[in-house]
Amino acid sequence: MDGECPLKTGIEEIEAIETTSEIPAAYPGVAPKISHAVFLTGSQVARRLLRLVFVLLAARVIGPKQFGTYALLLAMVELVAVASGSGLVDYLTRETAKDERLGWGLGSQLAWLRLAYLLPISAAALGILRLLGYPQLVLAGASGMCLTLVPRAVSETVQGLLRGIGRYGLYLAIELSLGLMLLAAGFLLLVRGGGLRHVIAAELAASGLAALAALFIAVRHRTADRTRLPWIEAVRKSLPFNIYPLVGSLYNRLDVVMLSKLAGNYATGIYTVAYRSMEMFQLIPYGVLYSLLPSLSSPACRQAERRQRLERAMGLLACAALVTVLGAQVFAGPAVRVMLGVRYLEAVPAARILIWALIPMYMNFGLNIGLLATGREKVFVVTASTCLGVNFLANLIFIPIFSWRAAAAATIATELVLLAQNVYWIRGALGVVPLPYGVLRRSIAFLGIFAVSMAGERTAFPLLAGTSCFLAFLGYLYRSGIMAEITLVWPTSPNVSA
Repeated sequence: MDGECPLKTGIEEIEAIETTSEIPAAYPGVAPKISHAVFLTGSQVARRLLRLVFVLLAARVIGPKQFGTYALLLAMVELVAVASGSGLVDYLTRETAKDERLGWGLGSQLAWLRLAYLLPISAAALGILRLLGYPQLVLAGASGMCLTLVPRAVSETVQGLLRGIGRYGLYLAIELSLGLMLLAAGFLLLVRGGGLRHVIAAELAASGLAALAALFIAVRHRTADRTRLPWIEAVRKSLPFNIYPLVGSLYNRLDVVMLSKLAGNYATGIYTVAYRSMEMFQLIPYGVLYSLLPSLSSPACRQAERRQRLERAMGLLACAALVTVLGAQVFAGPAVRVMLGVRYLEAVPAARILIWALIPMYMNFGLNIGLLATGREKVFVVTASTCLGVNFLANLIFIPIFSWRAAAAATIATELVLLAQNVYWIRGALGVVPLPYGVLRRSIAFLGIFAVSMAGERTAFPLLAGTSCFLAFLGYLYRSGIMAEITLVWPTSPNVSA
């Protein structure tokens, strides 16, 4: 290699362009299959669960105050990641689903675009932290976290391509390489101890390993013929996928930054434990809906079929959200005591409040996928900007009074505002609003069982009473025919690629 950068070499390998044949007029896309949802969900389990274990181990080792600083850095780096183009992965998946050869050529362009955006955006983020008066330790940590985004640009680009061509097992392999590295580092922290700099070093090592795995997969599976867009056109078409995720990420991460400044590191650490735990459950809509995105984006998918499949998928997601809310009510207390100890007991009520945001959040996932599949992604800029304003004002007014409770309530309110907007826009895109299948009768059953579980907390054996309620609701869902509905979301097709 003689001094040659392996990261650059790998990207250039992806970028090699051959245009010996024309793009087909229509690319059939990847037909939906339940195994696709399983692999995508499994990949998010690997990513979020292994990361959650790492975050909890780090929290236990470094304590609430240092963990509050780490939470701030995580929020900052996610904002930088989105601003520099992590949302381009969705655009790449959609375009690859239409034409695989265009996808592989476009993938290299988007990887370079993300790296080009990264330097000035990282510098701006560090400048803002400096203006806000954060000490040198925080600025140094932020610089280290921004370095993780260089290999991340590569791994996420390859994952967008793999999603578009239906190679979900390979997608999972990349996530496992990242998550297992974090897990190993987390247990090393627990055994040997360490501080914030050791946590950041673990983040760098994990993102680097994932990028190497992604490059290896890309070189082996790229198409022989590839084409790409003119650079100006690539920038123009991908720009909405930079803007709307950035605004959306701002209202999702801004509360952490505002808590840090208005309520202190302890409140930030408590809230982050609850929020990170809730984020893990976003893997369910991710797996369900992104397994459907290639087929929903295909020109062959009719409007009525798109609506019906979304309704069935959203019905499943509504059930998953209700199960998760009930599970948090029953199991959040024991889980926090066992995993984090008494220092984090305030995270229990925080988790029980925040978890209610999953219900509108899951519905928003479904409606957003419907808008994305029909090419209406520009409306996301409007909806996300509105949510940003609501979230900012609510946190600014109420955090000084109610601390992390205000941030949790603002998250729920913001998701409800987003849901109202999405209902308006999806009606224009599909002509009707997809309604989650069976949601009314299942919600009534849930409310009755939830009330019983709350009453069970006053008994001599609250965990036993709560577990009984949780199992009873799962039994009701099974008896209501939820398993049969899964086959309607992912119908069997002999032509589906594995």
